[in-house]
Amino acid sequence: MIKQTVVTLSFMAMITGCGIEYRDDPRCAKSNYMTYEELRASVRVEESREIKDAGKIYVYGDTLLVNEKQKGVHIIDNSDKINPINKAFVNVLGSSDIAVKDGYMMVDSFMDLVVIDIHDMNNIKEVNRTINIFSKGDQPYYWNNICGFDLDKGVILGVDND
Repeated sequence: MIKQTVVTLSFMAMITGCGIEYRDDPRCAKSNYMTYEELRASVRVEESREIKDAGKIYVYGDTLLVNEKQKGVHIIDNSDKINPINKAFVNVLGSSDIAVKDGYMMVDSFMDLVVIDIHDMNNIKEVNRTINIFSKGDQPYYWNNICGFDLDKGVILGVDND
């Protein structure tokens, strides 16, 4: 009976990861950090691009604002409902949500809130940023809790599993 209990406990420890170092977890490889300064300087309007991983969609007059998960916002002219035109892309890394009020688009950027003036769709620009309004822990939990990455170094854009 004791032998069976020891074997059972050993097996349970093995399958729950007891004694296994988390850095051996394939999700915990070399991290790709971007400093907070680089992140905060990265908001910019770019040429339109294909939508690959659409998130929330916001209708603003004749414009569709389509969040590209963790990347930014597509600006689509929808004045011709049959032939919408993808006009531009606003790079806002870490974005997952958008809202619009009085000609200003609010976009999350990891732990920050970015306010972008969209009154003139030909002159889109960042006008304000509230830093650290959201938790840094919004990044995938395992990057910090399991892998022990240092979020004081910056945001983690991903990991290399080389």
